[in-house]
Amino acid sequence: MENKKQRIEIADIFRSKANVFEDNYKLTSEQHKAFKAIIQCRTATLGGHEDKCDHCGYIRPSYNSCRNRHCPKCQFTKKAQWVDKLAANLPPVKHFHIIFTIPTCLHNLFYLNQDKAYSLLFKAAGRTLLQCASNQKYLGAQTGAVAILHTWGQTLVYHPHIHMIVPAGGLSEDQMEWLPSGKNFFLPVKILSAVFRGILCRLLQQAITCGDLKLPPLMNDFQSIKTQCYKKSWVVYCEKPFSCVTNLIQYLGNYTHRIAISSSRIIDHTCGKVSFWYKDYRSGGLRRQMSLDDNEFIRQDNVRT
Repeated sequence: MENKKQRIEIADIFRSKANVFEDNYKLTSEQHKAFKAIIQCRTATLGGHEDKCDHCGYIRPSYNSCRNRHCPKCQFTKKAQWVDKLAANLPPVKHFHIIFTIPTCLHNLFYLNQDKAYSLLFKAAGRTLLQCASNQKYLGAQTGAVAILHTWGQTLVYHPHIHMIVPAGGLSEDQMEWLPSGKNFFLPVKILSAVFRGILCRLLQQAITCGDLKLPPLMNDFQSIKTQCYKKSWVVYCEKPFSCVTNLIQYLGNYTHRIAISSSRIIDHTCGKVSFWYKDYRSGGLRRQMSLDDNEFIRQDNVRT
């Protein structure tokens, strides 16, 4: 189980540098609250009770949980509940896992306007899916999706993208018939990518024109960013359908109910360095090891809070 006691816990790393880190880095109120909660979770600071064996008399202290939504220890039960509830509401068909990503040239704009930019990212991904699925050349059906925002990558770098759980098919125009998609193919990803780029760039430009988004420093208008966007091939990734959608939901539940990295990925914490493993998706998902200065590791973890 992912929330079992690990040899090295995130809380141990936070606790080892707590005073130094808070003196040198400015945290938002939400980040400060999460930082303190993770350190105090299941310690005597939050109180607790004693469990006593009625056979041998052995006594074990049980300390209270912080219940902060960013704490890796407290989200396991909530994740299980979320998985069960979502699995019960999805149609009994195969599902695709589709990922909408943005190029790095948009990262500064998104980081500066996170609330509004993420909302536009959801809107663009949703419109893209519905528009392409309704096209008679491809599926010609009304479909839907469960969309989840993820803002960091396996190496803790800023990487906003949308995960979607999409049924392998949709309803006919009169909503009287289920139209299945191909067994191993939902929609052409090159078409999805091109439509997604066009819709998102249009929404961003409209928001900047209306003053809803602030441009990054040294950027006078959106045209320069848009030119960079159209020089790059955008990537929409679609995995083969999952025969058991619960496995996909479990996988995505790890994103919705934890901080940037779980304790199970920590390999070592010595000499001011934190070593952890990550999946290198450019190499077929191979596990690789990475090390960061412990202050930088904590900073990255809190930035993603």
